[in-house]
Amino acid sequence: MQGTRAGPIPTLEEPLEVPAKRRRGWWIPGVLVLAALLAFILSRHNEERQFLELLRQARPAWLLVAAACQVGTYLCVAGIWWMVLHRARIKTSLWSLARLSLMKLAFDQVIPTGGVGGSLLVGRGLRREGANPGIAAGAVLLTVLCFYIAQALGVGVSLYFLWRKSELNDWIQWLVTGFGVVALIIPLGILWATRHREWKPGRFARRIPSLGTLLKAIAEVPPGMLLNPGLLARGVLLQLGVYVLDAATLGAMLQALGQEVPLSTVFVSFMVASMAETVSIIPGGVGTYEAASVGMLNLFGVPVEAALAGTLLLRGFTLWLPLLPGLYLLRHTFRRRPVPGGQAG
Repeated sequence: MQGTRAGPIPTLEEPLEVPAKRRRGWWIPGVLVLAALLAFILSRHNEERQFLELLRQARPAWLLVAAACQVGTYLCVAGIWWMVLHRARIKTSLWSLARLSLMKLAFDQVIPTGGVGGSLLVGRGLRREGANPGIAAGAVLLTVLCFYIAQALGVGVSLYFLWRKSELNDWIQWLVTGFGVVALIIPLGILWATRHREWKPGRFARRIPSLGTLLKAIAEVPPGMLLNPGLLARGVLLQLGVYVLDAATLGAMLQALGQEVPLSTVFVSFMVASMAETVSIIPGGVGTYEAASVGMLNLFGVPVEAALAGTLLLRGFTLWLPLLPGLYLLRHTFRRRPVPGGQAG
């Protein structure tokens, strides 16, 4: 799932190591939430039997459709980086950048650092393609901006749909409030910093995680790059494509389970779940995403066992299945050759 939380890029010379304290137990809260959700839904024997029966009768053809949609998400994210490199007259392959997108997902799931480690990985990967540090940092930061803008647009459409259906309950409103804070502060902060590069954070601000590395990255970005209307608009469209393809993956999973669910319902349910993932303190939104997705699908009439099965299949395709090829590529790609000095953009 390429709509996972983005993060700033540290300086490209920093090692990829992460403090051990940040690796331990990151998954425990999410697993507990997910286990509680499974226990609650499957507590009755009849629902457990229906859940297993749905999985046994899943139609494989729709799983191939889901796989094709997921390939599309990696190409969309790679398309944002390709645009930046192409603008800097750096020739590269879209498939090569798509592999980099897969590696970032795997890195962020194995060593969760709020997206910082994966962004550093992308920065190094773009330098291997010939970008200088400023172009590489700009490409990653542009992706962050597009991520939040596109998600805000998708959430806005979903809220309008829920309002028309009179389904804007209290928990969704609280979720929107938390998401709104995150979706406004981070992009506006990045854009403000691009116009005030001489600003030095005070003692209190220096305590904000990754703020220093973010400011270093912004200082390297070519002036005007992040505010280029053409780049920003095309990047937002590509990121919206990621959300549409991820939602289509969920729809394909429900179709595989024999559930005829309107596309609007699938998209709204997916966007609300993605919003819950964004505001969650649990890396990857493990547990919180599943709870929100199942709750929204069930709200629109999808049987709870089908909503759970479809959501778990989606997470398998977007979160867990990509780990093996992503880790394989990580192990072999970054051992082959050093990062070149990059060319001017």
